[in-house]
Amino acid sequence: MSKGKTYGPERVHYTDARTGTHVLQITSHPTIGFCLAYTNRNFTPDSRTLILMLQRSACRDAPLDLFRVDVDGSNLTQLTESDSISGMLLARDGTGVYFWRENALWRVEMDTFVETEIARPDREFVLNTATMSPDGKYYLANSVAFDGERTFLARFATDGSEPPLVVSPFDHWAGIHSADPGGRGLSTYFYRNGIKEHHLLRYDFEDIGVFTTTTDFAHSTWLGATGRIQGCGLPPERGLFTIGLGEEVPARLTEGPYCWHSCSSEDGEWIIADTNWPDRGLQLVHVATGRYAPLCYPQSSLGAHQYQHPHPQFSPDGRYVLYNSDRSGITQPYLAEISDAVRAHIRDGRLDAFANAR
Repeated sequence: MSKGKTYGPERVHYTDARTGTHVLQITSHPTIGFCLAYTNRNFTPDSRTLILMLQRSACRDAPLDLFRVDVDGSNLTQLTESDSISGMLLARDGTGVYFWRENALWRVEMDTFVETEIARPDREFVLNTATMSPDGKYYLANSVAFDGERTFLARFATDGSEPPLVVSPFDHWAGIHSADPGGRGLSTYFYRNGIKEHHLLRYDFEDIGVFTTTTDFAHSTWLGATGRIQGCGLPPERGLFTIGLGEEVPARLTEGPYCWHSCSSEDGEWIIADTNWPDRGLQLVHVATGRYAPLCYPQSSLGAHQYQHPHPQFSPDGRYVLYNSDRSGITQPYLAEISDAVRAHIRDGRLDAFANAR
């Protein structure tokens, strides 16, 4: 049994040759490791610890398990030992992690590693994505039936105090994206008549309103607690856009590199976006001015697997950016440190400091 085992540090420090940013490669085991979805917080509230999915066995179909690790690369500890888990979400207070296994919602404690079954729905389905309400009360997920023909939206009380709420079927494909940090509801998408619609739902899945039904942008997150969504324009668009409820047409924030996946800081002041076609590095964007510059270059292959995409995300204090890269030949998680000088250069428009990186 490896659950509860703390591994020796595998960290590798280096400086990005083109931007001067300090980067920490968190793990270096000869197996896959990656950070979780950038649409949810994966750091404890104090920004000192984060959760990852790692393989520890170099064999075919080796399982991926949950781990915790401090931001300096120490205390790498295995939290689960399971053949198949999904829908991993860190509790809002950072004391445990929720996950889906064998058609039930479970929680594992960060310190004691005790696992508790929280809730089990009365029907079987395959969980796709999940998010958590900002108060930590609800675990919300979208899924499909085993026949692949029906869509479900499901709500679970994280303390197990309420029976699961499962809404189905829809006459169209529906999916939960993420919960608004400001508590307004859920960013959700519908596919109706071949058109992708972006909606806001309450936690009981009542439709509040529509962001847009005529245009699309992808790989987005909420813009802090502003109630707006920020995301990447789809080709041939290049850059970032923002949109509020009922605005229909997104407003352009940046134009330049093709932004691929983007994430907002918790205060909504900054966005970090990976880039592709071509790879121009992780672009750090100041929202108020629209100015940006590369923070570092992940040097990932940007391959077909999701874990080969950087999928950058901020720590709650905005000091670090967590991302994936297979620059070493195997995907590992990385932390790039954002210095005050970098922020000041971008905010004030003194981008000459990054000329060699552009």
